Order: sequence, then structure tokens, then C-alpha cells
Amino acid sequence: MPRSLSPSSFRLSLLALCGAVAAGASTQIQAQIPGGLTSALPDVASTGAGNAAGVLSYCMKQKLVDSVEGNSVYGLLAKKPEVAEQSDAFKTGSTGTLLSSGSAPFSLDKAPKSVRKTVCNMVLKQSRSLL
Repeated sequence: MPRSLSPSSFRLSLLALCGAVAAGASTQIQAQIPGGLTSALPDVASTGAGNAAGVLSYCMKQKLVDSVEGNSVYGLLAKKPEVAEQSDAFKTGSTGTLLSSGSAPFSLDKAPKSVRKTVCNMVLKQSRSLL
């Protein structure tokens, strides 16, 4: 016969389960947002213009960055000769995968929404610096 849990015990069990699932789903992210960023976040400074443009397009589609600023920066970045929407770097970025030299690809899809927003804003800032 199943044992009955009190409401507070049930909530604590549910929170523990959610925490375990979240930890397993995002092993790349060791920082709690907004508690502070650590080196677990990707190094967007070493991301190329093609991949940055692709990630920026992903971020805009997912509504993770301001659409006006995102469209403006993306439009200017896409005009650069080294940015081709047919390139592998752009295509990879448009799926939400950030490529940076010296580290493994970072998948935004697997990150919590708060981290996705943070990384997308980092990519937007980096994209501005590439103009």
C-alpha cells in the first residue's frame, strides 16, 4: 500500500527531484543565474562572426534578445564578407550551438532559459564588437 506524504514533504521531494534533473540536464552550467557567472559559460569572445550571426538569429527566433537591437546588429553583421548564411558555422549557430575556440560546443537548447538569455545577450554584445 503506497505511503502518503504530507504536502510539505511532497514539495521538498519534488524540489529535490527537479534539482537533480536540472543538474543532470545541464552539466556545462555550474553557475546559478543570477547568482553569478563562472567559467562554465562559453567564451563568446572567441566566437567567429559567422557562428555569432547564426546564434544571434537563433536568439531572436527564441525571443531571448531585444528584437529591435538584435535585428539591427544581425543585419549589419550579415553584410560582412566573412558571414555566409550557407556556412557550417552559421548553420550550427542557427541551431543554438555556440562554437568558441578552445572549448566544446555550447548548446543553448540544453541550458535553462535564464542562462540562454544571458548567453544570447553576451553574443549580442560580442556581435556589436565585430561590426
